[in-house]
Amino acid sequence: MAGKATKLFSAWFCPFAQRSWIALLEKGVDFELVEIDPYNKTPEFLAVNPRGLVPTLVNNKKSVYESLVLNEYIDEVWPQQPKLMPSDPYDRAQARIWIDFISKKIIPQFYLILQSQEKDQQEDAKGRFLDGLRTLTSAMSSEGPYFFGKDFGLVDIALIPFALRFDIIAHYRDFSLPSDGSFDRLKVWKDAWKSRPSVTATVAPQDKMVAIYKRYADNSAKSEVAEAIRKGTALP
Repeated sequence: MAGKATKLFSAWFCPFAQRSWIALLEKGVDFELVEIDPYNKTPEFLAVNPRGLVPTLVNNKKSVYESLVLNEYIDEVWPQQPKLMPSDPYDRAQARIWIDFISKKIIPQFYLILQSQEKDQQEDAKGRFLDGLRTLTSAMSSEGPYFFGKDFGLVDIALIPFALRFDIIAHYRDFSLPSDGSFDRLKVWKDAWKSRPSVTATVAPQDKMVAIYKRYADNSAKSEVAEAIRKGTALP
């Protein structure tokens, strides 16, 4: 493939791809953003990722995918500041624990709220979603503003694309964070990153986001994530 040695294959609406886009911008990597349609799995794209999913990073003709794995790769291959994972082994382990928590306890509920067609199922998913956010919030550094304190990192990036989409579930499912004080720390966290250049550069127009997530709200989405939610299996 001609062009830059580093290419990120992405889709503008994909929160998983947005994670890696943010990480690359944070590290100041010189890369080419390649916008593709992940529903059109061309032979050319399957050659760089046999699963046909975004994000996929091609760096010096080698492919890496899976957003959370990819983001650690980005942090290691481009070791310049800022570091996105803590330097202390214990803190790195804690980061991985909480990234895994986000993946297993928060994100599936996000999709369940949207995809569930029955009101009681939606409310149940909202409850579990809020429980997960409360648990994560309670684990945040008291110093703030980010998860580990003053340093922005991969735990933050794991959740940011979904926090940006809280308005989507508000639009379709009448969702809001309770104003009982339990989410005050989470609001500090959101205020801290919402104007970061790496985040603002990756945000799609709200009207386009609302429109494209309608397929989740009416449970007609054909993505692997949507199919996993329907089957009750782990997210791909």
